[in-house]
Amino acid sequence: MDLELLTQGRWRSEKKRLIGFALRFGDKRLAVATMHALRTLDDRFLAADAHGVFGAVIAVATHGNRIVGFGFAADRGEGGSLVVVHPDARGLGIGAKIVEAMIGRLGSMTCNVAADNTASMAICFKLGMKAVSMHRGPTGKPTLRFEKTSSAEAPVSV
Repeated sequence: MDLELLTQGRWRSEKKRLIGFALRFGDKRLAVATMHALRTLDDRFLAADAHGVFGAVIAVATHGNRIVGFGFAADRGEGGSLVVVHPDARGLGIGAKIVEAMIGRLGSMTCNVAADNTASMAICFKLGMKAVSMHRGPTGKPTLRFEKTSSAEAPVSV
């Protein structure tokens, strides 16, 4: 498996393919707002700003030319985040590798996971993300908010 963090140009060329992948294999668990954020993503956010900060990340896992999974996060997850893994590739650790790469790129990340989505919760806990609150998600389900700061960007005490 290869993992690629998309550049602006690669996003432009892969956008339709990845959105189609998400719709086909997202198991109807993807929030409408997150899909909207992905569809309308300004590709400039995939490049670092003058301070080296990325506004968004898209990580794509492939096996040959075949997409086996991908993840997206905007504004460190506050602007939406998702991970989709092809059903034939689930249980192989691909989702965790995608999320780990996204956290590495962004420095920190939040995500919201419906309480009945045990596979996604398992990824979050495996990567040391902390469940910090619970709320009702967009479909009315109990939803956990997870947060993680990479070791490269530890919180600063004042």
